[in-house]
Amino acid sequence: MRRICLTGGIAGGKSTVGDILRRLGAHVIDADALAREIIASPQVRREITRALGRSFYASSGAIKAPELAAYIFHHPDALEKVNAIVHPRVYAEIQNRYQGLKDRPGCFVVETALAIETGYADSFETIVVVTAQRTERLRRLVELKGLSPDQAVARMAAQLPQEEKVAQADHVIENDGSIEDLEAMAGTIYRELCNDE
Repeated sequence: MRRICLTGGIAGGKSTVGDILRRLGAHVIDADALAREIIASPQVRREITRALGRSFYASSGAIKAPELAAYIFHHPDALEKVNAIVHPRVYAEIQNRYQGLKDRPGCFVVETALAIETGYADSFETIVVVTAQRTERLRRLVELKGLSPDQAVARMAAQLPQEEKVAQADHVIENDGSIEDLEAMAGTIYRELCNDE
């Protein structure tokens, strides 16, 4: 089973591409969703609370995700601590799931925002980067995610520039057109990478 890294900048459309590939038959793991599951576990909850010196969990044990995101966005040292706790567990679980599927035909796609930044992309056979024009990404963050224009600009500025991700890509999907265009491009990627067994 071919290992594919699906990545891109915020609001570029990688999750939509992941959904399309999943519908076509790829085995897709959403690393962000997996991270949320891990963050909610009791052990990780204790470690994060210890590391940050305060709790971002409700009495039910549920993570207060917007509060945690806002805090670590403005405190890079806190982000580093949380990443050190969460990322190794995420990558270990992804590897565990891959081991159970590796002898099957098709492709194993990991949708992840930070693969290139963390060096995790090096463990894949193929890197697919989803891009979109800056103005379109800003529009999506404001209109679809509810961020203010200043918040949207800050979130984009905090990430590795899109051009640097493209420079490491084996395939690039430009997501500036219609959903039909995106489906066609994702379909081409699927046929090329997942149906060659």
